[in-house]
Amino acid sequence: MKMKLFLLGCGLSLGVVSSGFAATTTGTINARLVLTTGCLVNGQSATTGVNFGTLDFGSSAATFDTLNATLVGSLGNGIFVRCTTGQTYNVQLTSSNASPATVFGAVTAQPRYLVLGSDATQGIAYTLYGTTSYTTPIANNTNLANTGTTDPVNGDNYPIYGRITGGGFNAAIPAGTYTDTINVAVNY
Repeated sequence: MKMKLFLLGCGLSLGVVSSGFAATTTGTINARLVLTTGCLVNGQSATTGVNFGTLDFGSSAATFDTLNATLVGSLGNGIFVRCTTGQTYNVQLTSSNASPATVFGAVTAQPRYLVLGSDATQGIAYTLYGTTSYTTPIANNTNLANTGTTDPVNGDNYPIYGRITGGGFNAAIPAGTYTDTINVAVNY
């Protein structure tokens, strides 16, 4: 008898639970993600304000003859670009200084100018190159050749080298700090 009452009680409780729902509604949720092509430049996804490093010719006596420099940034030598598969891009450089009134050093076919901070009429000519053979100058607003070793994490490497020649140990070159700003554009 106790067993029959127990089973009857279980059946009533199931019936109450089941009978509490009159209908069921079903549907779907749509999930979505749109990925676009893009590039990491020097390990950053930023499109402005990227610090590409410094091309530092160092400190030298004003009576120099030839000085060399290598672009050194946070990832090493040069500019690194890694884009999504199939994304095309190019890298271009442009210097900001025009030719000053007085220029020291050899003016090459693609000259750039370091200008004296205390007298903008005085400058030192220099040239940028993609290799240490210093044979093919980098022209303003032309696509750079990928001449560096590709890094598996950071992508293609574009090394930049600077060279000042023709100082000729000239004692008339004013001492001081000479600067230029090289603008970098990675177009993709």
